[in-house]
Amino acid sequence: MSIIVNQQGLDDLCARIDKAKRFCLDMEFIPEKTYSTELCLIQVALDDLVTIIDPLTVPNLKPLWERIADPEILVVLHAADQDLDLVYANSGLVPQNIVDTQLAAGFAGFGYPVGYAKLLQTLLQVSISKTESYTDWMVRPLTKEQVEYALDDVRHLLPLWDRVEANLKKLDRLPWALEECQRYTEQEYYIKDRSRQFMRVKGASSLPRRGLSVLQQLYWWRDSEASKNNKPVRTIISDNILLELSKRPPQRIEDMQRLRSLRPDQIRHYGNDILQTVKVGLEVSMDDCPSWPHSSAPTKRDVLQGDQLYAVLKVICYDLDLAPELVATRDEIQLLIRIHRGEKDDNGTLPLLTGWRKEIAGQKLLDILSGAKVSWKMGNSKHPIELQIDNN
Repeated sequence: MSIIVNQQGLDDLCARIDKAKRFCLDMEFIPEKTYSTELCLIQVALDDLVTIIDPLTVPNLKPLWERIADPEILVVLHAADQDLDLVYANSGLVPQNIVDTQLAAGFAGFGYPVGYAKLLQTLLQVSISKTESYTDWMVRPLTKEQVEYALDDVRHLLPLWDRVEANLKKLDRLPWALEECQRYTEQEYYIKDRSRQFMRVKGASSLPRRGLSVLQQLYWWRDSEASKNNKPVRTIISDNILLELSKRPPQRIEDMQRLRSLRPDQIRHYGNDILQTVKVGLEVSMDDCPSWPHSSAPTKRDVLQGDQLYAVLKVICYDLDLAPELVATRDEIQLLIRIHRGEKDDNGTLPLLTGWRKEIAGQKLLDILSGAKVSWKMGNSKHPIELQIDNN
């Protein structure tokens, strides 16, 4: 079977998944046409089967969601974030026993983030077409090219994981990769704090606290309006208009008509709502107006130390053939410096100071901050920079 279009077909597939105890998953979706992402296709492959589930014709996808949330069944994906967000949004179930081949490949020396097509070519010498990347997956019937493209996204995923897993075992890094994939099994990963998203509006940093209060209210109103009508938020009112309304809060319809970026139809549909929302933002007490968090920029000394520590980190990762992006960011290095000085008490939550990250790099960087001597010299082709850290 290549396309499952009814409930019986899905139930039969789930029975096969229960026996196999592992399967791989991919999804095609359209995020830009509606408020909620539209799920268009679900691709599934077992060792002896590759198929597509059509969510437009299968009324109840709960049996599949339950398999993704079953800790006894291994689920393999590539770049799993958005797909698993959709699983949680559509089911409320937290995925379990997840493997992300993109994450895992970073621990096996193939770089991070590495694309699916490139990884397939490197490890399995398989080439897949990307000609349908921007196709409209909501249109039915699907073309033969669309079906083959969708099936290719999962057809080789289980063999790919087997090859990556073998490499990880040789390097004794399989526990690292599985530990990293554990983030997908925690409910907190899927619960996004949206309370301060309005501050991401470009130009929001130029607003005073009262302007931020107006922007916050307008942002929430727009989100509610988009959700109610299932429209993309920026088709209601664009970010730049929200910013202009927050800079010069309108008191009358005429005030909005002076904004050239605000269309007449938007004023007709939303003008009174905007005025009422602006009024709410203006009436918030000053003590309750939002403000930017107080955080001083790193000093020149901190920046210099951070650059040196990041250089050490890159050498460590090069010697391990490990993507440094998986270990720490520059911002996390700066936080490490502040923790070491006693300005922050986040050592229990900073990933660099826990688990495998601390083992391979975090402790070494702490030792350097504590005065350990660092020496390096140009080496051979295998180790272009030879690094030594001396605690004595």
